[in-house]
Amino acid sequence: MSIPTRTMILAFLVLVGIAPLLNAQYVRIGNAGAIPNGAIRPPTIIKSALALYTDDARARGIEGTVTIESFIGEDGQIKNMRVLKGLGFGLDEVALGSVREWVLSPATRNGVPVSVVAQIDVQFNLRSANALRIGNGATPPTVLSRVEPQYTQEARLARLNGTVVLQTVVKNDGTVDVIRVVRGLPLGLTDSAVEALKQWKFRPGKKDGQDVDVALNIEINFNLQ
Repeated sequence: MSIPTRTMILAFLVLVGIAPLLNAQYVRIGNAGAIPNGAIRPPTIIKSALALYTDDARARGIEGTVTIESFIGEDGQIKNMRVLKGLGFGLDEVALGSVREWVLSPATRNGVPVSVVAQIDVQFNLRSANALRIGNGATPPTVLSRVEPQYTQEARLARLNGTVVLQTVVKNDGTVDVIRVVRGLPLGLTDSAVEALKQWKFRPGKKDGQDVDVALNIEINFNLQ
């Protein structure tokens, strides 16, 4: 095993009750904001685990996405996982092991927890995996411009405050990739933090005078005055 790679939920395929697959509602993480009455707010990542490259996959330069289907109960527990699309070379098993350790808040409809079937994408990207860490001779990136995250209506009504911590790679062009959720918040605030951070611009970190990719954790604060 080696350095962590990019791991995020990209989309949930939501099945309510015994609705046929063709009639399932498709919801994307990142659509923070008000959820219409009767629609499902997908599970929120409270904490995700690292997915580590296997030596075999790294040596062969394997990149791509492992897609997992899983039942998520009303308590947010992840159960009955299976791989829909794999990469091989040990990465399917790594992805399954990573997702087993994730902590989620449950999906909700009108504020009431519901069980869903979720499609979870685990991405493996060698560039992100090989990013330098501050202290290994790399200087930290600095923020040039930032976009503030938006409160969702549900979080505002609940007077929810707190901090979302995201593991990121600030790339040598000043853009940022979100790798995983170190600590999240419910009611759509994790999604809001991710969407805001993706719009930030940085002066990249440097090593030996060259712009380089740098891995670091970034905190996004939510505080209702």
